[in-house]
Amino acid sequence: MGANDPAALARRFQAGDEAAFAELYELYKTPALRSAFLITGNHFDSENVLQETFWKCYRNLPRLKDPAKFKPWFYRILTRTAWEYCQKRDRETPVAEVLPPDRQEPADLAAEQAEAAETRRELLAAIDKLPWPQKTAVILYYYNELSVEEIAKATGCLTGTVKSRLFNARRNLKKNLSRNLREQIGRRVDTNELQTQA
Repeated sequence: MGANDPAALARRFQAGDEAAFAELYELYKTPALRSAFLITGNHFDSENVLQETFWKCYRNLPRLKDPAKFKPWFYRILTRTAWEYCQKRDRETPVAEVLPPDRQEPADLAAEQAEAAETRRELLAAIDKLPWPQKTAVILYYYNELSVEEIAKATGCLTGTVKSRLFNARRNLKKNLSRNLREQIGRRVDTNELQTQA
């Protein structure tokens, strides 16, 4: 068992080792914050989601029956907490407001870097427009590299539902992206990938 094994860290915490929780925090804080931001589309809310998720995790981890399932259990808490924040908000902050054009990029970017930044902004804006269940599935699958089964456990739905959400999200993204970006994504992701992932 390596130092970065979440199941081993969860077992250590359950056995009374408080330092193990600090290690879990260090292991998960960056991907969790990224997921929270991508779901909420808001830096302030994503920080709050992160804090609340880890607080819930700290309180409830002693009752987790199978520490080997820590990862999907953790992302289930994070996903539900992020959804609660989205529902509380009167309006969603568009990703375009969070990442304004050229404000966060150095003025002397090479053409290739500028194009990559624009591609990233366009993709994030398109993801932000997806319905919450589709957006969450995309974030957990592509950004956090969870399997379909792990996403199903994290979101409390069937694997077929996750596959359907990923398929529909990809279809919606294709509709909302520019032709150039659709072609780039089409080359990188096999068209049958979302249907055949198990």
